[in-house]
Amino acid sequence: MNSDLIEVLVPIPLMEKFSYLPPKNSKVSLKQGARVLVPFGRRTLVGVIWSFSKKDSSDHRKYKHIKEVLDARPLLDSNSIDLAEWASRYYHYPLGEIISYFFPPSIRKGKEANFKESKYIELTSKGSFLKDEDLARTPGQKKLVSLLKEKREITIKSAKAFGISAAVINGLEQKGYISRFSRELSPYKKLENNKLLSSKKLNMEQAQAVEAIKESQGKNQTFLLDGITGSGKTEVYLQAIQEVVNKGKQALILIPEIGLAPQAEERFKEYFGDRVMSFHSAKNDREKVDAWLGASRGLVDIIIGTRSSVFLPMKNLGMIVVDEEHDLSFKQMDKFRYSARDMALYRAKIEKVPVVLASATPSLETLKNAQENKYKVLKLSKRATGANLPTFQAVDLRGKELNEGLTNELLEATQLELSQGNQVLIFLNRRGYAPSMICKVCGWISNCERCDALMTVHKNPLKLHCHHCEAQKAYPNLCPSCDSNDFLSYGFGTERIEEFLNNHFPKVTTLRIDSDSTRKKESLNEYFHEVRQGKPMILLGTQLLAKGHHFPDVTLVGIVDADSGLFSADFRGSERVAQLMTQVSGRAGRDKKPGRVILQSYCPDHPQIEEIITGSYDRFAKRLLEERKASKIPPFSFQAKIFAESPRSLISRDFILNLLNKTKIDEKIKANVRIVGPLPSIMEKKSGVYRWELSIFSKNRSNLHKFLDVMQSRLYDPKLSKQVRWSIDVDPLSSI
Repeated sequence: MNSDLIEVLVPIPLMEKFSYLPPKNSKVSLKQGARVLVPFGRRTLVGVIWSFSKKDSSDHRKYKHIKEVLDARPLLDSNSIDLAEWASRYYHYPLGEIISYFFPPSIRKGKEANFKESKYIELTSKGSFLKDEDLARTPGQKKLVSLLKEKREITIKSAKAFGISAAVINGLEQKGYISRFSRELSPYKKLENNKLLSSKKLNMEQAQAVEAIKESQGKNQTFLLDGITGSGKTEVYLQAIQEVVNKGKQALILIPEIGLAPQAEERFKEYFGDRVMSFHSAKNDREKVDAWLGASRGLVDIIIGTRSSVFLPMKNLGMIVVDEEHDLSFKQMDKFRYSARDMALYRAKIEKVPVVLASATPSLETLKNAQENKYKVLKLSKRATGANLPTFQAVDLRGKELNEGLTNELLEATQLELSQGNQVLIFLNRRGYAPSMICKVCGWISNCERCDALMTVHKNPLKLHCHHCEAQKAYPNLCPSCDSNDFLSYGFGTERIEEFLNNHFPKVTTLRIDSDSTRKKESLNEYFHEVRQGKPMILLGTQLLAKGHHFPDVTLVGIVDADSGLFSADFRGSERVAQLMTQVSGRAGRDKKPGRVILQSYCPDHPQIEEIITGSYDRFAKRLLEERKASKIPPFSFQAKIFAESPRSLISRDFILNLLNKTKIDEKIKANVRIVGPLPSIMEKKSGVYRWELSIFSKNRSNLHKFLDVMQSRLYDPKLSKQVRWSIDVDPLSSI
C-alpha cells in the first residue's frame, strides 16, 4: 500500500532508522534484510530494509520514495538481524553502521551479490531447425551453428577461440537464431562425500573432549578447551567438526591473526578437502564476495577467518570455534569496538549451536565463567606427541655485557642447537632496527610530532616510523637541534638483531618474521614452507610467531626481553605478558626433540617470571583472579569507557566534565556505578589528537548499560559534541 512506511538502515553514525515510501511504479516485493537505494540529503545511499509501519493520519511529514530495490531475496536472515540488534544495544553503536559489517565491501556499495558471471550463447528454438544449406553463404555463421548443435552452449570467450568473430555472433543474434545469457561461476563445488580423509589417534583426554562436544550438537553449550601448548586442541575440534559436517551443517572457526590462516586452512583441507575456505582482510574483494556467497548458500562446510568472519551469513551453522580465545586481536579497537569472541557466544546462543573456546592461556573472564559453571571445561594436560613441556632457564641481565641485546648464554645455546641440526626461535616483540635515536651531542630524541611516542628507526629502507600513527620521516643526516651528525640508535628491534645474527651465524639462515617482512600476500606462507623443510635455522620474530604455530624442529626459544610489560600501567598488563610468554615458550620441543626456553630478564626473581619458569599459567591466573576480586575490577565487575578526542587537551577534558555535570542520572543507577575520571589516556596524544577517558564500573551489567543509555542520548547533542570526536567502549581490553 502507498501509505506503508519502510524503516531503512543507512550507514551513518546516528542511532535512528529512517522512514521511506515504497518505490514508485514498482511491483517488487519488499522484504526485511534486502538492500535498497535511498535518497539521503544530496546523496544516494545503500540501505537495508529493517521493518515496516503504517503511516499515521496525523503525520504530515513529506517522505521520500525508495529509489530502487537491489535484492529480490533478502541478504540477511533473521539470525543475522537478531545478532545486529543485540550488538547495537550492547556496544551502544549505530545499527546502520553495524549492518555494513555483515557485507563485503562491494556488496556494501550496492554491487550484485553474485559469483563472477560468464556470458554464454545458445541456439534458440528457431535456430535449432537451421540446416547447413541455409547458411551456405555465411561460413562463419554456419560454423557457429554447427558448434552449438554439438555443444548446446558455449561461452563468448571460447567462441572467439574457435575463430568466430563478434560480427558473426551479432548477425545470428539479430536473425533470432541464437541468444545470449549469463551464468554464475561458483568456485565451490558441494561434495557429498563426507568421509574423514585422515585422522590421528587421540589420547584419553582428547577422546573425552571430542565426545563431549559431539553430544552437544543442536544445543547451545559453551566449552572451554583448556590445553597446554602442543596438547592437540586443534585435533579435538577437527574431529568434533566432522560430526557437524556429517549432518550437513557448517562450522565457523575464528582465528586471531591472518598469519594463522594458511596453516589452519592446510590442516583442515587434509580432513575436508575443498569444502574449506578462509575469509580475512588479505583477500581481495572478489575473493571476499565468493567466500561470503559460499558461506551464505551452504556451498562450503568449513569457514576459517579472523574477527570479521563472525558476521558471515551461514546457511546451516552447526558449531563455532574461537581458537586462542584470549587473544587481544579479537577485540576491535576503533569505531565499532566489538569483541568477536563475545559476538560468537551470542551468535551461538541465537542459533542454538555449541561454541568451543580454545586456549592454552584462557582469559580471566573465561576462567571466571568456567569456575561459575557457565562453561564446561575440557582439560588437556598432556602434549599430544607425548613430549614434555620445555625446561626454563632465566638469565639475569644485571651486570652482563650484551651482544646487540643477546647474552653469551643464549648465543652459546643457539650454537649448540644449530650444530645438532635443530631450529631456534628468538622472540622480541619490537619490530624495526631500534626503538629510538638520540643525538649524542645535544640529546635530541626522535619523538613523533603527532603522538606521545618515539619514532622507531628502520634500516630497510632507512627511515623513522611511528608505529602508533604510522607517520614516517626520512632518516636525518643532521640533528634538527644542533646540526651534529653523531647519532646513537638506542635499544634493539628485530632488524638490528637480524643484522647481528647474520654476522654471528653466517652459515645458517636467519628468517625475520614480523609485520614488516610479511607485507607481501604470500610471504608468510613462503616463510613457513621454508621452516617446515626442517633445516637448521634461526626464526626471529614478534608475536606473529607466538601463537598457534607448530614448528616440530624448534628446540630452543630465546625470549630477549622478558621484562616487557611487567610494569604496565594497564591493570591487564601482567595477564597479557604471562599469556604471551607462555604461548611463545610453547613453540619449543613440541615433537620428538626435547625443548628448552631461555628468558633474559633484569628481574628474574619477579613473581611473574618465576611462575612462567615453573610453567604454571593456571596458578598465575588463579592468583591474579584473587587480586582482581579484591580490587573489584573486571572480571569481578563490568567496565565501559567513554573517550573524547580533540586537537586540544583541555577541550577533551572539559567535554567529559560537561557530560557528567549536565547529564541527569537516576539516583538508583548512579548508586550502583563507580566513575573514574576524566583522566588522560596512557598515551594522551595520538595521531595528532589529545585523548581523555571516563571509566565506568558496575557490579551489575544491566545498571552499566542503563547508565550508558542516558550518557549516549546526551552525547548526540551537537551543542556538546561539535568540537570533539567521542566513542564508547564496552568491555575495554586495552588502555593505550
